[in-house]
Amino acid sequence: MSTAPKKEFLCILPDKPGAQAKRLEVRPLHLEGVKPLVAGGSIVAGGTNLDRLYPGAMLNSHPAEGETPSFKGSMMLAQAENEEEVRKILENDIYVRSGVWDMEKAQIIPFKSAVRQQL
Repeated sequence: MSTAPKKEFLCILPDKPGAQAKRLEVRPLHLEGVKPLVAGGSIVAGGTNLDRLYPGAMLNSHPAEGETPSFKGSMMLAQAENEEEVRKILENDIYVRSGVWDMEKAQIIPFKSAVRQQL
């Protein structure tokens, strides 16, 4: 097992056009799949606070109370040794496997947090 320090990566994950229904259908599976990644420290934002899971959805606009959000994608802050490790994490997500996230347009950007505030 490698002892290389973990690095942070900002992941911008746009949805494919017309993916709203599929996103809503598989969302419970996505949230369950993220829990162990949060607990293990691979995902530190966009799905964190170990006591509660917060999805990191990007919206077209903030919905009115009781309205279903109009999603445009997701963001998450990942910790990994390298970008390849982050890609493997993402490729195992149900949003990729079911065709929600457009991985051709995804961005995995080296990132360094200066401040984090627990929700």
